Amino acid sequence: MDLDRPAGDAIHVRELVRNLAALGHVVDVLSEAGGADLEASERIRVWGSGGDDTYRLAIRALRIAHKARSDVVYERRLTPKIGFAVSMLSSIPLFVEVNGLPDEEKAIQQGQTGRPSLVRRWARQRILQRARSIVTVSEGISRTLRDVYHIGDSRLNVVPNGVDLERFRPMDQVAAREQLGLPASLKVLGFTGLLTPWQGVDILLQSLPLVRRQYEAILLVVGDGPDRQRLEALAASLGIQDHVRFVGAVPHSLVSTYIGSFDVAFCVRPPLLPGSPLKIREYIACGRPVVASAGTEYDFHILEEAGAGVLVKPSDLEEVAAATSSLLANDVLRRDMGRRGRVYAEQHCSWAVTAKRVAGICAV
Repeated sequence: MDLDRPAGDAIHVRELVRNLAALGHVVDVLSEAGGADLEASERIRVWGSGGDDTYRLAIRALRIAHKARSDVVYERRLTPKIGFAVSMLSSIPLFVEVNGLPDEEKAIQQGQTGRPSLVRRWARQRILQRARSIVTVSEGISRTLRDVYHIGDSRLNVVPNGVDLERFRPMDQVAAREQLGLPASLKVLGFTGLLTPWQGVDILLQSLPLVRRQYEAILLVVGDGPDRQRLEALAASLGIQDHVRFVGAVPHSLVSTYIGSFDVAFCVRPPLLPGSPLKIREYIACGRPVVASAGTEYDFHILEEAGAGVLVKPSDLEEVAAATSSLLANDVLRRDMGRRGRVYAEQHCSWAVTAKRVAGICAV
């Protein structure tokens, strides 16, 4: 992994490492590239992987673990081959973090469905059984590990993603729009993230004409990815290309400004893959109301707990549009939801909270 990428997986690792160090732990990070700035902390050491050969990586990780006198090995991967090898050869306890299901993601991108092969499931199960505990970011992923890989509940721990409360904070909407060159008079709907089939951006595009029956609204799609061309073609086929702006990838430092320009933020995802999208916490930390998917695949119940958004059936475009329009119609409600979301994020969603939970799981 390149730790300098502005993608969710790299952000997760960087923030978790920083906050574990802030708790007093010494963290040695083995990565493909990036992360030099992490070493500003005397408790963080970043080691280049030197390639992707599994055998060489395992030997390098083993040497690092011995040199650092590591108490635990922590690998963030559904198939933690390196951590498994280090643990087997050193007897250092292995802890695993699972943030996604790569086989299912690949299948969806190829327009297919299905689970990993029997051989892969068997091998992965044997590797995962070595782990003393497994951290997942959502109950949906834990359920998959139980059902597909037969991991017992006693070794599964759900620790959702966090958010950088300093970077993602409420800002004046007028100022945000001025900075981005957006009209103050329009209603702005927004999405941030990687453009893949499971993100549900097509749902937003299809619901936009329904919202525009009442409001002069535009949709900002902030991010890039393999699904962008299909989504742009869909917008053109719906005749809404003039009301949708595919912004593309932006520096991570600018994402909060775009969120600050939104009237309503979205994470309406079909039930294809379980997870804990970073964007939900970034939206509420920025004080923006959210329309998101109802269901159990994601941890969007936090919006109900916080009183910071509305949950809808992603398959019902009329419901998505009605929820959006009801928020656009009520300035006070949007402000109240934004305020409640920020308070909830401060209390429950910081990376410090996430790191403290992970550290507790790894205590040996």
